[in-house]
Amino acid sequence: MKRFINVAAIQMEIRTLQVNINLQKAKRMLEDALKEHKLDLVVFPEDCITGPIPYNLEHACDITSEAILFFRELAQKHRVYIVCGSFIRKEQEGYFNTSLLMDREGNIVLEYEKNNLWIPERRYLTPGTSVPVVKTSIGTIGVVICWDLAFPEVFQELALQGADIVCCPSYWTREDSGFLMKKYPDVNAEVTMVDTLCPARALENEFLLIYANGANTAEIFLQTTKITQEQIGHTQICAPVYGTVSKLEHNQEGVIYYNYDRHLGLNAENRYYLRRDRQKNLTDTMST
Repeated sequence: MKRFINVAAIQMEIRTLQVNINLQKAKRMLEDALKEHKLDLVVFPEDCITGPIPYNLEHACDITSEAILFFRELAQKHRVYIVCGSFIRKEQEGYFNTSLLMDREGNIVLEYEKNNLWIPERRYLTPGTSVPVVKTSIGTIGVVICWDLAFPEVFQELALQGADIVCCPSYWTREDSGFLMKKYPDVNAEVTMVDTLCPARALENEFLLIYANGANTAEIFLQTTKITQEQIGHTQICAPVYGTVSKLEHNQEGVIYYNYDRHLGLNAENRYYLRRDRQKNLTDTMST
């Protein structure tokens, strides 16, 4: 297994219900990034295929959709692992916010359904119930989505399963603050939350966290009306020991990179014992 891993997170503007425009932009930004860096893993934002579709569920995808095949072909063509953001997936049990990890051959090696739905999503989506990991040639990888970031137990579960890389596609807007925007106008509460939680999750679990958010503005169609929201951006990569190692301090389109030394995680684990102490506590609890 490689000691050094080159990773990237793409911050792109997402056009709601304009799938072809989104896919072509994803392709262009990926291929531009690959001209500058030999990458092992690339993460795209949540909802980067269709945008949010709370009242347009007829546009839900499945893993056989052309949009998913598009990302699989990109992974295979460029020999790079890709987390294709996320998409709304229709299943017999309901609609799920789903993210996929593709390997260098374009195979889907991990499927994750968002466990912790953001408040508006709970009206039309079903939460997932598991947080899987997969062993790959570049490390043991887990995936979470956006609001999962606020739940440390999700990340602890990934760490207990041996994850050393966690990818977090996101679609986080300033308007998520709701009434807090007017009550506390002197602070961008959503930026504060993301910039605090990302390094915390990496540090407390001794793994690499790759957080990819949307850019610029976002449109959501609500039955007969349309609202525009401002993405907060702040795509970032956070590592053990160091915390935040690469970040976009704005909400414009862009790409960030990091050459991760796997020894960082191993050395943090050997110094702080966070993983082994949690495992011991879990074992002690189960034995009582």
